[in-house]
Amino acid sequence: GRGGGGSPMLPAPEGESKEEKQQAAVALQKRHAGVLGLAALVGAYPYDVPSWMPDILVHLATYVVDPAPIKQTVRKAFGEFWRTHQDVWPILKDKFNEEQLSTLTNLLASPSYFS
Repeated sequence: GRGGGGSPMLPAPEGESKEEKQQAAVALQKRHAGVLGLAALVGAYPYDVPSWMPDILVHLATYVVDPAPIKQTVRKAFGEFWRTHQDVWPILKDKFNEEQLSTLTNLLASPSYFS
């Protein structure tokens, strides 16, 4: 797969038959549905970080390089997370281990996040 988390790579749309393009579109829809679900879980706890959330955030961050509309969903989820958590971040960041913090920092500060 592409990136961490063992997520399946999406097929490239060019040079494919109509059926292959349709399968790729369905795969993209399913993948986006999963990302929307993870984003909803994160958004359900606007001022807290439950024990399961750091792993979800790390997994969600791996989708930031996906095609539209997935990467926009990820960016929006992290924008909202940061907006609602930044005031208490010095306390909440202790709920993340070093590897999780490093992964999030690297993924979300990478040039691909802003492209």
